[in-house]
Amino acid sequence: MPRRDIRIIHTSDTHLGDDWDPDAAKRALSAVVDGVHTLNADALLIAGDVFDNARISDALLEFFVSEMARAVVPAVILPGNHDLYDYASLYLRAPFEAASENLHIIRGTHGATLTLPELTLDVWGRAMDSHTPAFRPLAGVPRERNGNWLVGMAHGHFHFPDDTEERSSPIHPHEIAGSACDYIALGHWERFEDVSQNGVTAYYSGSPMGAASERGHVAVNVVDLNTQASTTVNVAQAQLALL
Repeated sequence: MPRRDIRIIHTSDTHLGDDWDPDAAKRALSAVVDGVHTLNADALLIAGDVFDNARISDALLEFFVSEMARAVVPAVILPGNHDLYDYASLYLRAPFEAASENLHIIRGTHGATLTLPELTLDVWGRAMDSHTPAFRPLAGVPRERNGNWLVGMAHGHFHFPDDTEERSSPIHPHEIAGSACDYIALGHWERFEDVSQNGVTAYYSGSPMGAASERGHVAVNVVDLNTQASTTVNVAQAQLALL
Protein backbone atom coordinates (compact mmCIF):
# COMPACT_ATOMS: atom_id res chain seq x y z
CA MET A 1 0.00 0.00 0.00
CA PRO A 2 1.41 3.45 -0.89
CA ARG A 3 2.15 5.70 2.05
CA ARG A 4 -0.62 8.13 2.93
CA ASP A 5 -0.36 11.60 4.42
CA ILE A 6 -0.79 11.48 8.19
CA ARG A 7 -0.78 13.85 11.15
CA ILE A 8 0.62 12.85 14.54
CA ILE A 9 0.24 14.58 17.90
CA HIS A 10 3.40 14.08 19.98
CA THR A 11 3.60 14.84 23.68
CA SER A 12 5.40 13.46 26.74
CA ASP A 13 5.93 13.85 30.49
CA THR A 14 2.30 14.29 31.47
CA HIS A 15 3.22 13.01 34.98
CA LEU A 16 -0.26 11.96 36.00
CA GLY A 17 -0.40 11.42 39.76
CA ASP A 18 2.28 13.92 40.72
CA ASP A 19 2.10 15.50 44.17
CA TRP A 20 2.44 19.07 42.92
CA ASP A 21 -0.90 19.58 41.14
CA PRO A 22 -2.57 16.28 40.21
CA ASP A 23 -5.75 17.93 38.94
CA ALA A 24 -3.76 20.12 36.54
CA ALA A 25 -2.01 17.08 35.08
CA LYS A 26 -5.37 15.42 34.44
CA ARG A 27 -6.77 18.55 32.81
CA ALA A 28 -3.65 18.83 30.66
CA LEU A 29 -4.07 15.27 29.40
CA SER A 30 -7.72 15.90 28.61
CA ALA A 31 -6.72 19.03 26.68
CA VAL A 32 -4.26 16.96 24.65
CA VAL A 33 -7.00 14.46 23.79
CA ASP A 34 -9.29 17.34 22.82
CA GLY A 35 -6.48 18.54 20.55
CA VAL A 36 -6.33 15.18 18.80
CA HIS A 37 -9.84 15.91 17.56
CA THR A 38 -9.60 19.65 16.89
CA LEU A 39 -6.32 19.21 15.00
CA ASN A 40 -7.63 16.24 13.01
CA ALA A 41 -4.79 13.97 14.07
CA ASP A 42 -4.42 10.39 12.92
CA ALA A 43 -2.41 9.18 15.93
CA LEU A 44 -1.25 10.24 19.40
CA LEU A 45 2.24 9.47 20.75
CA ILE A 46 3.18 9.94 24.42
CA ALA A 47 6.95 9.52 24.77
CA GLY A 48 7.39 8.47 28.37
CA ASP A 49 6.56 9.56 31.92
CA VAL A 50 2.84 9.38 31.32
CA PHE A 51 2.61 8.70 35.06
CA ASP A 52 4.67 10.25 37.82
CA ASN A 53 5.24 7.07 39.84
CA ALA A 54 4.16 3.45 40.21
CA ARG A 55 2.16 4.06 43.40
CA ILE A 56 -0.80 5.82 41.81
CA SER A 57 -4.34 4.55 42.25
CA ASP A 58 -6.28 2.27 39.94
CA ALA A 59 -8.80 5.11 39.64
CA LEU A 60 -6.18 7.28 37.95
CA LEU A 61 -5.18 4.45 35.64
CA GLU A 62 -8.86 4.05 34.74
CA PHE A 63 -9.05 7.79 34.01
CA PHE A 64 -6.10 7.49 31.64
CA VAL A 65 -7.51 4.43 29.89
CA SER A 66 -10.83 6.21 29.40
CA GLU A 67 -9.12 9.30 27.97
CA MET A 68 -7.20 7.17 25.50
CA ALA A 69 -10.46 5.53 24.42
CA ARG A 70 -11.89 9.02 23.92
CA ALA A 71 -8.98 9.82 21.60
CA VAL A 72 -10.34 7.12 19.22
CA VAL A 73 -7.21 7.25 17.02
CA PRO A 74 -4.25 4.94 17.76
CA ALA A 75 -2.54 6.08 20.96
CA VAL A 76 1.01 4.77 21.42
CA ILE A 77 2.64 4.90 24.85
CA LEU A 78 6.35 4.48 25.62
CA PRO A 79 7.26 3.82 29.29
CA GLY A 80 9.85 6.26 30.66
CA ASN A 81 11.90 6.63 33.84
CA HIS A 82 8.93 7.55 36.06
CA ASP A 83 6.75 4.72 34.71
CA LEU A 84 9.30 1.99 34.06
CA TYR A 85 8.37 -1.23 32.33
CA ASP A 86 9.70 -3.76 34.86
CA TYR A 87 8.26 -6.59 36.95
CA ALA A 88 6.27 -4.11 39.05
CA SER A 89 5.18 -1.86 36.16
CA LEU A 90 1.86 -0.11 36.53
CA TYR A 91 1.23 -1.03 32.89
CA LEU A 92 0.72 -4.62 34.12
CA ARG A 93 -2.14 -3.63 36.43
CA ALA A 94 -5.80 -4.53 35.93
CA PRO A 95 -7.11 -1.28 34.39
CA PHE A 96 -4.96 -1.84 31.31
CA GLU A 97 -6.53 -5.25 30.74
CA ALA A 98 -9.79 -3.46 29.90
CA ALA A 99 -8.20 -0.83 27.66
CA SER A 100 -9.71 -0.07 24.28
CA GLU A 101 -8.09 -1.51 21.15
CA ASN A 102 -6.70 1.86 20.08
CA LEU A 103 -4.30 1.96 23.07
CA HIS A 104 -0.87 0.48 22.31
CA ILE A 105 1.93 0.20 24.88
CA ILE A 106 5.48 -0.41 23.66
CA ARG A 107 6.60 -3.19 25.98
CA GLY A 108 9.83 -4.41 24.39
CA THR A 109 12.76 -3.45 26.60
CA HIS A 110 15.17 -4.28 23.77
CA GLY A 111 13.09 -2.47 21.19
CA ALA A 112 9.82 -3.27 19.46
CA THR A 113 7.98 -2.11 16.36
CA LEU A 114 4.26 -1.49 16.20
CA THR A 115 2.72 -1.50 12.72
CA LEU A 116 -0.42 0.50 12.04
CA PRO A 117 -1.32 -0.62 8.52
CA GLU A 118 -4.27 1.76 8.16
CA LEU A 119 -1.83 4.66 8.58
CA THR A 120 1.04 3.06 6.62
CA LEU A 121 3.03 3.74 9.80
CA ASP A 122 5.58 1.79 11.83
CA VAL A 123 6.35 3.05 15.34
CA TRP A 124 9.53 1.80 17.02
CA GLY A 125 10.46 2.28 20.66
CA ARG A 126 12.42 0.76 23.51
CA ALA A 127 10.54 0.57 26.81
CA MET A 128 12.69 1.70 29.71
CA ASP A 129 13.26 -0.88 32.43
CA SER A 130 16.16 0.87 34.17
CA HIS A 131 17.10 4.55 34.19
CA THR A 132 20.89 4.25 34.17
CA PRO A 133 23.76 5.29 31.87
CA ALA A 134 23.75 1.72 30.53
CA PHE A 135 20.23 2.06 29.14
CA ARG A 136 20.34 3.38 25.56
CA PRO A 137 16.90 4.56 24.43
CA LEU A 138 17.85 4.34 20.73
CA ALA A 139 19.84 1.10 20.86
CA GLY A 140 18.51 -1.08 18.08
CA VAL A 141 16.62 1.66 16.28
CA PRO A 142 15.93 0.51 12.69
CA ARG A 143 18.45 1.54 10.06
CA GLU A 144 16.21 0.45 7.19
CA ARG A 145 12.52 0.92 6.47
CA ASN A 146 9.96 -1.30 4.78
CA GLY A 147 8.06 1.29 2.76
CA ASN A 148 5.89 2.61 5.59
CA TRP A 149 6.51 5.81 7.47
CA LEU A 150 8.92 5.05 10.31
CA VAL A 151 8.62 6.99 13.56
CA GLY A 152 10.86 6.34 16.55
CA MET A 153 10.06 7.03 20.18
CA ALA A 154 12.72 7.51 22.84
CA HIS A 155 12.81 8.78 26.41
CA GLY A 156 16.14 10.08 27.62
CA HIS A 157 18.74 12.85 27.72
CA PHE A 158 20.16 14.18 24.45
CA HIS A 159 23.91 14.76 24.65
CA PHE A 160 25.06 17.88 22.84
CA PRO A 161 28.63 17.69 21.46
CA ASP A 162 30.03 19.78 24.32
CA ASP A 163 28.40 17.73 27.09
CA THR A 164 31.03 16.09 29.27
CA GLU A 165 28.93 14.29 31.88
CA GLU A 166 27.35 10.95 30.96
CA ARG A 167 23.71 11.03 32.02
CA SER A 168 21.25 8.21 32.54
CA SER A 169 19.40 7.04 29.41
CA PRO A 170 21.67 8.96 27.01
CA ILE A 171 20.75 9.78 23.42
CA HIS A 172 23.70 10.71 21.20
CA PRO A 173 23.65 12.67 17.93
CA HIS A 174 25.06 9.78 15.89
CA GLU A 175 22.25 7.50 17.06
CA ILE A 176 19.65 9.89 15.65
CA ALA A 177 21.66 10.51 12.47
CA GLY A 178 22.15 6.77 11.84
CA SER A 179 18.50 5.83 12.12
CA ALA A 180 16.10 5.37 9.22
CA CYS A 181 13.32 7.25 11.00
CA ASP A 182 11.26 9.94 9.35
CA TYR A 183 10.65 11.42 12.81
CA ILE A 184 11.82 10.65 16.34
CA ALA A 185 9.45 11.64 19.16
CA LEU A 186 11.49 12.36 22.27
CA GLY A 187 10.55 12.67 25.92
CA HIS A 188 12.27 13.48 29.24
CA TRP A 189 12.75 17.23 28.85
CA GLU A 190 10.05 19.67 29.93
CA ARG A 191 10.71 22.02 27.02
CA PHE A 192 10.23 21.97 23.26
CA GLU A 193 13.57 21.33 21.51
CA ASP A 194 14.74 20.49 17.99
CA VAL A 195 17.64 18.01 18.07
CA SER A 196 17.44 16.84 14.44
CA GLN A 197 20.62 15.32 13.02
CA ASN A 198 21.84 14.72 9.46
CA GLY A 199 18.39 14.97 7.90
CA VAL A 200 16.62 12.90 10.57
CA THR A 201 13.94 15.00 12.25
CA ALA A 202 13.92 14.62 16.04
CA TYR A 203 12.14 16.78 18.59
CA TYR A 204 11.34 16.95 22.25
CA SER A 205 7.72 17.96 22.74
CA GLY A 206 8.18 19.02 26.34
CA SER A 207 5.46 18.37 28.88
CA PRO A 208 2.07 19.74 27.83
CA MET A 209 2.17 22.59 30.35
CA GLY A 210 5.94 23.01 30.45
CA ALA A 211 6.18 23.61 26.70
CA ALA A 212 3.29 26.10 26.58
CA SER A 213 4.17 29.77 26.18
CA GLU A 214 0.85 31.04 27.53
CA ARG A 215 -0.72 30.49 30.92
CA GLY A 216 -3.94 28.53 30.66
CA HIS A 217 -2.71 26.56 27.67
CA VAL A 218 -0.89 23.34 26.90
CA ALA A 219 1.39 22.71 23.93
CA VAL A 220 1.93 19.67 21.74
CA ASN A 221 3.98 18.87 18.66
CA VAL A 222 1.96 18.55 15.46
CA VAL A 223 3.89 16.31 13.06
CA ASP A 224 2.74 16.17 9.46
CA LEU A 225 4.17 13.40 7.28
CA ASN A 226 3.53 14.37 3.65
CA THR A 227 4.03 12.24 0.57
CA GLN A 228 3.80 15.03 -2.03
CA ALA A 229 5.21 18.11 -0.30
CA SER A 230 8.79 19.23 -0.85
CA THR A 231 9.28 18.90 2.91
CA THR A 232 8.03 15.45 3.86
CA VAL A 233 8.20 16.06 7.61
CA ASN A 234 6.81 19.25 9.10
CA VAL A 235 6.81 19.92 12.85
CA ALA A 236 4.99 22.76 14.56
CA GLN A 237 3.86 23.53 18.08
CA ALA A 238 0.15 23.94 18.75
CA GLN A 239 -1.20 25.78 21.78
CA LEU A 240 -4.40 24.28 23.19
CA ALA A 241 -6.73 25.76 25.79
CA LEU A 242 -6.48 24.25 29.28
CA LEU A 243 -10.07 24.01 30.50
